[in-house]
Order: sequence, then C-alpha cells, then structure tokens
Amino acid sequence: MQASQMPFTKLINVDQGAREHFHVPKYQREYTWKKWQWEQLLNDIEENDPGYFMGSIICVNDMQKITAGDELIFEVVDGQQRLTTLSLLLAAIHAKLIAAMATYEPTDEQDKEDAKSCITNIRAKLVKRKKDAKPEEPGAFKVGKNVYFLRMQPSAQNYNWDDYLYILSEAGLIEIQSKQRYVGNRLFWRAYSFFQERLSTDVTELLKLMERINQLIFVQITVDSQADAFTLFESLNNRGVPLSAMEIIKNKMLAQMEKKHEMNIDDSFEKWQNLVNAIPDANDQERFLRHFYNAFKNRKEIKVDKVTRATRSLIIRIYETLINRDAAVLFDKLAQAAKIYGKLLLSDFEPNSIATSLTELDRISSAPVYLLLLYLFSLETNQFQETDFLEKVADLLVRYFIRRNITDNPPTRQIDQVLIDVVEACAVHINDDKKLTFNWFVDELMKYARPASLEEFKTALEGHIYDSNSGMARYVLIQIDTLHHSREYKPDFWARDDKGRFIWTVEHILPQAEKLPAHWMNMIAEGDRQKAGDLQDEWVHRLGNLTLSGYNSDLATVAFEKKQKLSKDRSFLGHKINIGYQNNLALNSLEFVTKDGKFSLATAPHWNANMIKARTKLMVDIIANANLLPGEKS
Repeated sequence: MQASQMPFTKLINVDQGAREHFHVPKYQREYTWKKWQWEQLLNDIEENDPGYFMGSIICVNDMQKITAGDELIFEVVDGQQRLTTLSLLLAAIHAKLIAAMATYEPTDEQDKEDAKSCITNIRAKLVKRKKDAKPEEPGAFKVGKNVYFLRMQPSAQNYNWDDYLYILSEAGLIEIQSKQRYVGNRLFWRAYSFFQERLSTDVTELLKLMERINQLIFVQITVDSQADAFTLFESLNNRGVPLSAMEIIKNKMLAQMEKKHEMNIDDSFEKWQNLVNAIPDANDQERFLRHFYNAFKNRKEIKVDKVTRATRSLIIRIYETLINRDAAVLFDKLAQAAKIYGKLLLSDFEPNSIATSLTELDRISSAPVYLLLLYLFSLETNQFQETDFLEKVADLLVRYFIRRNITDNPPTRQIDQVLIDVVEACAVHINDDKKLTFNWFVDELMKYARPASLEEFKTALEGHIYDSNSGMARYVLIQIDTLHHSREYKPDFWARDDKGRFIWTVEHILPQAEKLPAHWMNMIAEGDRQKAGDLQDEWVHRLGNLTLSGYNSDLATVAFEKKQKLSKDRSFLGHKINIGYQNNLALNSLEFVTKDGKFSLATAPHWNANMIKARTKLMVDIIANANLLPGEKS
C-alpha cells in the first residue's frame, strides 16, 4: 500500500506527459450527490483557508505492466463522488471562463496570460487528447478523429457516461456530443447547472476559486487489490459512502469476465443483475456471500486454502481469489445459489408445509439457518432417502431455532461454526455414496449443534422472557393463540400498518410503568408501594403477564377490570371487536388453575402474582409441548 498527501493540482497533474487517470470501474454504483452536497463542497472551498483537507481517495493499481507512452489508470474504489463532483465544477468554471473572456479587460498582459493558462490547465485536468493512442487502449475513447482519455472518468451507470461527455462538449472541452433524453432530470446535468448558476461571471473571482481548488489536500492511497481496498473502509472515514462487498465483488467479476472469458460486459451485468434481483436487500447479500462459501467450501472449486470460514473481513479476499481462479465457474455457481437463497428468503418452495416452515424461520429471525438450508436445498432429490426429507428438516429447524433463540444455546458466537460442521458432515456422508436420512440428520444436528434440554427450555420460558428477548416473547404468544384460536376469530398477528409497524403488539397486563397507579398498588400489594415495586420487578416481564393487543395505547395503565371490559366499536382487520381482554382472543380465554379456582385473563376477578404464576406455567407447558425435538416426550 502507498499513501501520499498532495494538493489537487498534483493529484490531477497537468505537467507535460502526465499520464495518471482516475477511472471509476464499469458498472460501479451511479453518482448520488445532490444539491446540499454540491453546496457544501463549494462552501468548504470558499470559506476555509487554502489547503482544505478533502479526505482520502482509495485506488487500486493491480501492478499492470506499462511501458513508455502508456497511460496509468487508477481504479477509484472510494472517492468517486468527490472526484466526479469536482470534475463537474471544473467543467462549469471552464465554460464560465470561455464565455467571460470575450469581454474580459485584464489590467495587464500577465493577467490575460493567467486566465488563458487557467483555461488550459482545466482542460488538461479533465481530458487528454492523445495523437498516437489506439481506440482499444484501456481508458481510451474516440470522438470524431480524436482519441481521448478522461482524467476523472465517472461511473457508467444511469447514463452517467453519456451525460458526462455531453457536459464536456457543452463546456467546450470536446467535440459536440448528442444530447440524451431527459438529461436535465439526471444528477450530472443538475450538478453542472447548479454550479453554472452559483459561479461568478467575473474572471478574477473564477481564477481565485480555481486557485483554491488546486490547493485542496487529498491523501491518495493506492493498493494492489480490491480486497486491500475493502479492508481500508473499516478504518477510514471520509465524505464518500463505502462500497458494499457485493459491489466490489461485482466490479472484479465483470472485469474478469470481460478480460479472461470474453463475455460482453453488458451480458455480464445483466446476469449479475439477475443475481442481485434474487437477493435485493444489501444485508441479505452480504450474508449470502458468507453463507455461499461456508456451505460449499467442501467443493474443491470453491475452497480457498487456509480459509476455514468466511467472515465479513475475509469476504473480498475469498472472492477475489475465486474470481482469479475461474470467474466463469464461480459466476454460474453464485447465480444458481442466489436463486435458491432468494427463494428461501421469500419462503417460495413447495409443498406448502416447507413454505410455512420457512416463513416461521423468518419470523423468529433465524438468519444463520440459511447457511444449512442453502446447502440442503441445492442437493439433488436422489441424495435424500425420504421423499419428504426437506419437509421434515424444515419443520425440525423451526422447533430447533425457537429453542435456540430463547435459550441462546448454542451461543450466537458459535452458531455459524456448528452449522458449518453439520454441512461438512452431510458432505462427507454424500461423498461416501450414502443418502441423507432424517434420523441420521437429527443425530448429526444434535452432535454438532446440541440445543438446550427440554428442562432448560422450560426454565428460560418461565423467566423474564420479554426483558431478555421481546421478539421471541411476541412469537410464542402468537404461537399459543394460533394453536387454540377459533375459526370465527383468528386475526393476522403479522399484519403491519402503513409505516411497517406491527398492528398487534405485546401488552403487559400488570403495567411496566415506572410508577404504578394507586389502583394497581392496591390490587397486588394492598397499597404498599415498595412491595408493589418488588412484585412488579419479579413478574411484569414473565410470559403469564403478557398478551397481545391491537390497541395498546387504550390499555396502558388503566385498572385491570377496565382492561377486561374496555369496549369500543372499532373495525379491526375486518372484525368489530372488543379491545379489552374479553375480546374472544384465544390467548385471553386460556384457563389456568390457582388455589382459588379456574380462571382466564378474561374472567379473573383480579390480577396478582399468583395469577401470573399459574398462567405462566400453563403457557410454558403449551410452548414446550408444541416445540418438542425428536426423542422428547411431553
């Protein structure tokens, strides 16, 4: 790695024979800066002392062999937004100076020469015309009879390339280019127009501005590979938004497919877009890259020496190695795996029982399991002994992850590795010409990824479950109601409002408010504030004190009897319902036994620790029995 601090005038050198160019790789994400960022850039240049620090520019120079006369192309991995914006600003200054020169009246010949020199330097910072260049030379493009290199070449996404050339022609820097449709609505032209409107028409003011731009300080960091560039993103903070691992791998992949496999860049890009469309979320994409390697590293074409597990910090290095080894093979396998992974995320598999299990896995936030599922769903059906193997495994994994998430056993820090171990065991079994059977799979899962025992599971359910894992508390409440609801009343607990929030949320029967109202203190502790606080701490977050409500704000800290009987004529998910505890919700109608008799939340004459304890015991038994693992008895 090389790092050099330098002013902009040296970063984009205009000396005779200057050959350094900063190019954004093909199909890197498009230009995104908007008005407030253009304005901030100008303010920073004009309002700060000369030599204002602009941050780092991270470039890749893969040690390409160059000879005398060749151009040196640096791939800009981080910094494209700043460099692109500065190039548009320079184009606007050039256009302003050209227009102003006709009426400019310099005080002396030196001022006139300074203005002409500034125009020449701007041109040299934006374009380089090369008489002896060939159009196929990397970075070269032909306009009319001339071959040019852009000193700062932008991304080609969303018409960036065409718009940029049109702007350069409008600024008088290259021959006239055709105007693309809707260019005025896109960011390049809007940025150029903003600077045109903001800049002075006075030559002296424009020269002062250009002097300040030339004095801007950058740190150019040049590395040998995309992997090294990605590592720097973790520690460097600058104006740019770091690229994702997916974007960097894409750049490397498309470049190799064009260079080594002679695949048209547009075809490669379309194929990559299909992969991205299968997994549109950025977080899912990053996880997919890890899961792909961890699921298939048992195959020689995927394995990277000395890399036993893909972690976030190793992703780029892993894929750079694999792309250099055989980009075409990797591309095909990634594309196939992405389709499977996307279908897993969407629960888009037959039969319906598998889709249901996948939906439940998503609801309990069990993302690590996709590593194992990606491997299993990529196998041929003849590698399973039972025709319903995947169906039974999916159901098992739902039960397994409900228990794992509530008990944190295996611990979160270990779960990826133990699932990799299960995949490895499956791969060895298949390589020995054996078919996977469900019973064998259960044994391997319990061997490598042993969950908490049934008793440990019940102990965790009996504890302060809402405080330790509110998401799983909500899930098991829904599971209880789903197991007992009537046909007449089974609301959609997963419905969301227009802001994406769950309509049905967890309601604390004994309120969790810091200061309990007097009616609650009287009910649970005969008015003793200290005792009421102690009981609240002990019982408020336990399963027996929780239910679900579509209108939590109407319940809050009101008296228990009012919470039971509160009734408003509201339409909710197609039902006219009572929003209190007597609303026919199965969760509120479950009967539990205390020493004073049999009650439900809807019929209890009061609410206290004994009620919560009895209701908790009932609910824990329901959840434990509903999620038994093979070999366990209720």
